[in-house]
Amino acid sequence: MQEKDGLLAAHRHRQVLLDGACNVRDLGGLPTNDGRWTRRGVVYRADSLAFLSEADCARLVDLEIRMVVDLRTDEERQRAPDHLPEGIVVCPAGFMPSGNQPMVDAINAGGMTAEQAHAAMFRQYRSLALDHLARYREYFAALLAEKSTPLVLHCASGKDRTGVAAAITLMAVGVPLAVVVEDYVISNYQRCKVDLFGRDASAVAVEAVMSADARYLNAALVAIDEQFGSIDSYLADGLGMDPTAHAQLRTLLVE
Repeated sequence: MQEKDGLLAAHRHRQVLLDGACNVRDLGGLPTNDGRWTRRGVVYRADSLAFLSEADCARLVDLEIRMVVDLRTDEERQRAPDHLPEGIVVCPAGFMPSGNQPMVDAINAGGMTAEQAHAAMFRQYRSLALDHLARYREYFAALLAEKSTPLVLHCASGKDRTGVAAAITLMAVGVPLAVVVEDYVISNYQRCKVDLFGRDASAVAVEAVMSADARYLNAALVAIDEQFGSIDSYLADGLGMDPTAHAQLRTLLVE
């Protein structure tokens, strides 16, 4: 409990409190390796925006949100469309990590152990890092487009797809790994219920899958390092981000 309270207190200035979403925070206000800070009010990360209240929509207007990058699949968006103020541009960049549905099915059948769930999540996070480069290219293109920010990046729970995309974003502009992991782990304490699992689901497997376990994010970052050697090479060779665009990203996100 002390660890939770300390973590939330350290990042309270970044939280955005909404009625209809639980896991919303600014990617600004974090230190960088060169002694600067990520700029506040540029990129926000979030879970589903399908259940926002009118007060929440007014809050997005107050934040001057211009664009939403939605990492959910077409099916997810059709099932639970974002509830947004008029005028916000939506950039669909949805994907689902490989193996997700078989994992959910196995958990719902009640036969998956916690260890098996952890192993499945390690595989998923490697997939998140390496198998969806085109979608990350779309996200960064949207982020760097003229008049696209402030921007909200989100998926369903704001933990896995958004967590990896946010980590890549922060590491791209020089936020230390320990701070990136802290930002990821906050999702443990800002969970909304996600309707994926039935009554027969293995409780320990559900907890393993819903957890923002630092080891999961580490699996994604290790995969990047193994295949590309560094985050800079990942951006350049994997995402096609040239030095000019990378410098533009730093200028946009760091002050």
